[in-house]
Amino acid sequence: MIDIVNSYDEKAKELYQHCDIFYNENIFIAKSIPSDEYMTKSRVHNHNEYEFFIPKSPIPFLVNEDSIFFGEIGYIYTIKSKKNHGIKYGLSDIKYTDILVKKDYLQNIMEELNCKDSIFNYPIYLSRELKFYLHIFEEEFQKYDKKDLIKLDMIANLLCRGLVTGNFNKEIDIFKEKQSYQKGIYLVADFINHNYNREIKIDEMAKIAGLSKNYFGSAFKKALGETPHSYLIKIRISKAKVLLETTDESLSDIAQKVGFKKASSFTSQFKASTGIIPSKYREKSKKQY
Repeated sequence: MIDIVNSYDEKAKELYQHCDIFYNENIFIAKSIPSDEYMTKSRVHNHNEYEFFIPKSPIPFLVNEDSIFFGEIGYIYTIKSKKNHGIKYGLSDIKYTDILVKKDYLQNIMEELNCKDSIFNYPIYLSRELKFYLHIFEEEFQKYDKKDLIKLDMIANLLCRGLVTGNFNKEIDIFKEKQSYQKGIYLVADFINHNYNREIKIDEMAKIAGLSKNYFGSAFKKALGETPHSYLIKIRISKAKVLLETTDESLSDIAQKVGFKKASSFTSQFKASTGIIPSKYREKSKKQY
């Protein structure tokens, strides 16, 4: 069990060995270090703290109790204290920020703000406000011997308040269905993760899964809650979000890079998935705090 009260114990070192670490007595933040060589291991576990998991790249096979679901960029996935959770299978080239909050500390904040446990049934939108609190906590922590502990405490409190009062997407209920899972579907999803930028045919995916073409689509949807096509689109849109936030590449170049043949198709699909067009998303994401 991770004990953030004692800062950074042996279990935490094992789980977050390829992460930058930031903490005070009440919260613990692990930020993965990008690496093409390191594979994140299967890590289903539980602990006493509340957890808020933020994918910075598309992450399939997130586990919360018996549910397995897709971790999408732009959301924070919430985990109650002492619930089994983690990543079902080892994956390469994934990025995330993980926040653990001391149980009593968060419960006191929730009681003060009259928040219910039901908020942990839905993912939170990753707002600019929450990004800002994370940024300044990390910035203050990195002052090392010169860091202001009182300031860290205040930022941690603001971050936790923002998490429990954030905007939740109630259309995504991660406990909606306790889904069965097949290893062949994992292989297909991993294949999509690495080949999203080209055309992928159903026959090819069914062969990888070791299933008939007729059965594959329903098996995939049962395992991950969506069709192979919608899963592929989610991966492409998530990859596009990263490029829009971190580069000045043209929309047509980004469309090609993530697997859309036409910029117009990319724009219409992006708007259907996010509610705004890519140029507006870039504009919002690059606004200064």
